[in-house]
Amino acid sequence: MLKSAKGIKVLIADQSSHTRLVLESILSEEVEIYVAGLAADGDELLKCLKKQEPHVILVNYDLPKNNRLFTFKRIFSEAPTPIILMVKREQLTLELIQETTALGVFAIVLKPEHKKYPDFRTIAPELIHKVKAVKDTINWDVQQMLEHLTQQVETEKAKPRVAKPLVEKVIVIGASTGGTQAIEQIVKELADNLQATILVAVHLPAGFTKSLTERLQGHTKLTVTEGRQGLLLKPNKLIVAPGGRNMVIQPIIGNTKNYKISFTDELANSYDRPSVDLLMQSVANSNIKQVLGIVLTGMGKDGTIGATTIHKRGGTVVAQDEASSAIFGMAKSVIDSGISHHVLPLSDIPHFINSYVAGINTVGVADDTL
Repeated sequence: MLKSAKGIKVLIADQSSHTRLVLESILSEEVEIYVAGLAADGDELLKCLKKQEPHVILVNYDLPKNNRLFTFKRIFSEAPTPIILMVKREQLTLELIQETTALGVFAIVLKPEHKKYPDFRTIAPELIHKVKAVKDTINWDVQQMLEHLTQQVETEKAKPRVAKPLVEKVIVIGASTGGTQAIEQIVKELADNLQATILVAVHLPAGFTKSLTERLQGHTKLTVTEGRQGLLLKPNKLIVAPGGRNMVIQPIIGNTKNYKISFTDELANSYDRPSVDLLMQSVANSNIKQVLGIVLTGMGKDGTIGATTIHKRGGTVVAQDEASSAIFGMAKSVIDSGISHHVLPLSDIPHFINSYVAGINTVGVADDTL
């Protein structure tokens, strides 16, 4: 049975004929997806790309004739097309993520652990999810997400205030593709004495947030650290969720005014971790006095549910604008859901944070709020 031409056209590029066939089989099992072509090297990829005009390219980082990302650079200049990059864990670096993002890589998928024939079916759900997410990002279909949201706020018995809160303002920043660069730009402009805790969740695999943390520390006098179990939320601190783990906050036992870092195995709506939704929800459902949620560049919709929870509890929601976003997916989802108080270019976001924490009225900030 032939699939409709209205489906998601995918071009697969890998030097292994076995891998191409396996990936074709995995994607072709989805009714919405059909494989428009197969390529064994960079030259074949470019020829097939111009002929078939696919929506998405699924490509192996080790593709022949792609030395120094030569093929990606040609695609970007001659026929811009979203790329999902398959890469070995040992090849992935923060620099690679940033360089490939600038050349049209929308998402990265870690290949199965090395074998003669890696078992790609173990990552089939992630591949399918990300192919669909790319298409959603390009041809957005506004959804009534608020109808599907269920907010679960835990009601506790009234307890006496046993201690003054260590921090009264918490800012949660979420991002994906292009997010590391965006967060660096924000951190460079933050006030040195910021009486708030900033929590950052950017979609990165395990092991890759350590280098991000070190880079951020080089741009600020705030204390920047990776999240770890039991770490207290304090002013002048920026905590980065470790790659591959879903970070949340929870109250200190016997003191619901103060909070610490924890982790959860709860499933999120996205395959990407750390989950922006789960982190934002945990902060929104806390007793923290003021909460600011910021959703930056990235593919997909992670952050919309969390930002909605922040909005409903009376917090403030900011979304990055399209012009300054590498990928206008996560922020667009927040904007389309009608929950953003401000839509700002990246360059204005650090100034907004400084004003928010200082208690300066930001209601009149010039923005693109719809």
